[in-house]
Amino acid sequence: MNKKTDFAGTFYPENPEELTRLLDSYKQPVNIDYRSKAVIVPHAGYIYSGHAAMAGFQYLEPSENIFIIAPSHHVNFNNIALPEYSFFETPLGNLEVNNRLIKEIAEKFPCTVDNEIFEKEHAIEVQLPFIQNLFYPQRQSAADFVKNLKKIGRKIRIIPVLTGNCDHRLITDLISTYWENSSFVISSDLSHFYPWQQCRQIDTYTATIIETGKIEFLESAQACGLVGIKGLVEFANNNDCTMIRAEMYNSGDISNDKDRVVGYGSWFLYTDSRNDFIEKYCYNYVLRAAKESIISAINNEEYIPQRIPPVLTQFGASFVTLKYDGKLRGCIGSIYPTKPLILDIIDNAKNAAFQDPRFNPLTVEELDKLNFSVSILSSIERINFKDERDLLSKIYPHGIIIIERDKRAVYLPVVWEQLPDREIFLNSLKEKAGLPPQYFSRTLEAYKFDATYITDEIVD
Repeated sequence: MNKKTDFAGTFYPENPEELTRLLDSYKQPVNIDYRSKAVIVPHAGYIYSGHAAMAGFQYLEPSENIFIIAPSHHVNFNNIALPEYSFFETPLGNLEVNNRLIKEIAEKFPCTVDNEIFEKEHAIEVQLPFIQNLFYPQRQSAADFVKNLKKIGRKIRIIPVLTGNCDHRLITDLISTYWENSSFVISSDLSHFYPWQQCRQIDTYTATIIETGKIEFLESAQACGLVGIKGLVEFANNNDCTMIRAEMYNSGDISNDKDRVVGYGSWFLYTDSRNDFIEKYCYNYVLRAAKESIISAINNEEYIPQRIPPVLTQFGASFVTLKYDGKLRGCIGSIYPTKPLILDIIDNAKNAAFQDPRFNPLTVEELDKLNFSVSILSSIERINFKDERDLLSKIYPHGIIIIERDKRAVYLPVVWEQLPDREIFLNSLKEKAGLPPQYFSRTLEAYKFDATYITDEIVD
């Protein structure tokens, strides 16, 4: 039995050629050589969410099995639901359901197997043409066809999953069980029907939670596919992975009707930290932004970065260090993430050049011999310690912040290169905070962090 289309002609074009043209129009050049086994993508009408969905799908790695995990919008049930259909139809053809795997899942997990739950459910259907367009394009060369067959190994099969009244850990377990031979599409829009500005605030908060893994702060009003999102993010937390933003906007940005809007965002799972991703794929962009912001300021111009990698729109904290002829020329930074990382880098670059109280403002004559280093900070973690000896055992090789009432100071991890002795390092940090080097009290607070360095300095 086949699942017929319910939304062709409404959520997306019914004509195959028109649908293909529309999907192709959403594609952007992906200059990053990384594909992910899990993405979060929206599921509204293509005119609204198609660009965001394609931005996420373009990072998806094709696998023999593609799970599509979506919320049920019309039927109330417990746990998850699976279908018994053999194929899901779209204007681009049929996608085969892996019924063997569905039977296996039904034996292992609490679920309902019922085709009726999938009737009139758009959150699964609208994702299918993206998969067909990217992995089975209608127009491709013979070489690309063979290449795709080799990469996939065999025909892709889908496993549609709807979530009902469900603990998100069931989804985490499902992903963990089938991770090796599968890819996962989490289908979800963000906030619904708030005014434009409020939607932006809510969705920015939701994005920060997804990107930092703090799923305990996610609530149902933030995303309709909350169970799937939390399930994937918990999987990422358990496996030292990170969710990287691919796109985010809302319907008001498309339609200009900003009274009641819906938010859309897409993310992909990266098998390391966000800062590792930035170092690997955004190195030159970060350095160029720091340099151009200073050059623009010298010329009394405002620097507006173009084609910002979405990962740099995530909130982050940074330090920018300037050296002239090998000597420190300015260093200003942020400890806590209070704005998009790209703006933090730009502001700190200008402040290091013109606001560091230890130096005169930078001049245009110094630019030729100026070196730039950008330190992107990890999250900050409090250090619990019994006494100073215990503290000394826990500070290396991290960046360290100390706070004693109104006094505070920070050293980046790179300072260990100049002060490799732990006691000398800590005493120097105390002096920087305006405390005696031998000072210690029970009210002293200490925090640690790590940093990723992006620099144009030549290292021997």
